Amino acid sequence: MKPRQRFWSLRLGKQWILVGLLGLSLLAGCATPSQNPYLYTGAGLGGLLGAGIGAAANHNNPLKGAGIGALLGAAGGGIAGEVYGRSQTPYQPQQSGYYQQPQQQQQYYPPQQGNYQPAPYYGPPPS
Repeated sequence: MKPRQRFWSLRLGKQWILVGLLGLSLLAGCATPSQNPYLYTGAGLGGLLGAGIGAAANHNNPLKGAGIGALLGAAGGGIAGEVYGRSQTPYQPQQSGYYQQPQQQQQYYPPQQGNYQPAPYYGPPPS
């Protein structure tokens, strides 16, 4: 028996193999470094909008139309989100952790009348 025949005789079915490959590709996508957050937003919104338009456009099989529309919308929305994100200022992630130190502001103390002494100088020594 040839190896190819032995593989397909396991009765896994092409559908299960495709589902497994899709799952592996999704897991590999999670391992990539962080990307522009606009990409994800654009892909999600494009996918939702594409699914709605695809389902409404295909009257004979709305599920097929929704699937095709979602794929095309997610691809187009992801590209549009990436282009938009690159045109914006660079993404600065927030500080990690639960506590962020408040910003300290310079406070102004007006001089008191009468006995005035200048505040101590903490800068570099005068040259």
